[in-house]
Amino acid sequence: MNLPSLLWQKWATLWLKMRHTLVACAVFINGLLILISVWGSSLNLIDLFRIDSFSSVDWASIANGPWFLLGIFLMLNAFGLLYRARIAWAVSIVLLLITLVFTWHFFPEFTHNLTLCLVTLICLFLLGKDFHHSSATAGGIFAFISFTVLLFYSTYGALYFGPDFKPEIKDLTTSFYFAIVTMTTVGYGDIVPISEPARLFTVSVIIAGITVFATSVTTVFGPLIRGGLNKLVKGNQTQMDRRDHYIVCGTSVLAIATTNQLLNRGLNVTIVTIEPEDNFPKIQQRVGSKIDIVSGDSTDNSVLEMAGIEHCRAILALTDDDANNAFIVLSARELFPQAKTVLAVNDAKNMNKVQQVKADVVLSPLLFGSEILASVMSGEPLDNDRLISMLLNSGHGLFDKK
Repeated sequence: MNLPSLLWQKWATLWLKMRHTLVACAVFINGLLILISVWGSSLNLIDLFRIDSFSSVDWASIANGPWFLLGIFLMLNAFGLLYRARIAWAVSIVLLLITLVFTWHFFPEFTHNLTLCLVTLICLFLLGKDFHHSSATAGGIFAFISFTVLLFYSTYGALYFGPDFKPEIKDLTTSFYFAIVTMTTVGYGDIVPISEPARLFTVSVIIAGITVFATSVTTVFGPLIRGGLNKLVKGNQTQMDRRDHYIVCGTSVLAIATTNQLLNRGLNVTIVTIEPEDNFPKIQQRVGSKIDIVSGDSTDNSVLEMAGIEHCRAILALTDDDANNAFIVLSARELFPQAKTVLAVNDAKNMNKVQQVKADVVLSPLLFGSEILASVMSGEPLDNDRLISMLLNSGHGLFDKK
């Protein structure tokens, strides 16, 4: 066994599962650094959580109430990233952009803050596909929290920068009115910022307001509207009882052909694919019949659980990517060690590496075809036992009913 290759596979699997957590921690630290800047660089992290430390804060020098609330908002937003919430991803990008501009303009000496903020932004853009959860319940809760914090941020900020507006904002009612009008981008023009800090604050409220409202509507009402349209166009569709079935990962030529053969034998099949739901009709057309399909990353534990891995007869990793097939088997083994696994190898040179994941069946169509062709050309007899031995490197009665 190639130990370095095995260690690399384990590290790669761990990275796929933990990278969204690392990004969430980075966003949280960005917010934490903002809070530390409120107290001053001499404060340590333990003092940050002591109640009596609040008395030592020079609140008049904060840029300040809004700056403090921005840090709180970032820290709260990090929890949404832990659950891969799409709305948390979108809001985090906007907040970090505001933080980057605000820090660069008012606190250019905070080089560590600027560097971390920029690196976190790049990571969020590169790993955007990892944050794909958009359930109506989770989205609704997070949208409510986002709206509440944003309302508090804009109301308090308007009151803080009151003298920098014309007419001056002197009371809570006026600041609340200005916050609502600005967040919704109505902009009646009866209250106008006249200083640079007030203008920057107003721009931040507008951008954050557009983001929160747009992502909230998309996240909360999008699935409901899409589901209603699907019912209207396709009618009510009953989901297959995902028990005693086969899970086919991928929509490659081999995956579709295998699915057809299983369906022809009266077996239940669930396809797991990264393709969006809009492409499901095309997949069903390729299969030739209606079939149960789950959209998501096959290496994601939550997706495999949704596909019913604990009750399946076998999981078949049949994508066009050998590394992805290996990760699917590793994820399945970690989630449900009793699951029977089939792994397809598209490139014969990867056979030795892929065998290290120890799938129950390792299948290489290329090697199988070449062996049959060589046997036919040499005149060697081919019986069923020989064919099965050539096709599978290990079987253990996989397709016998449990």
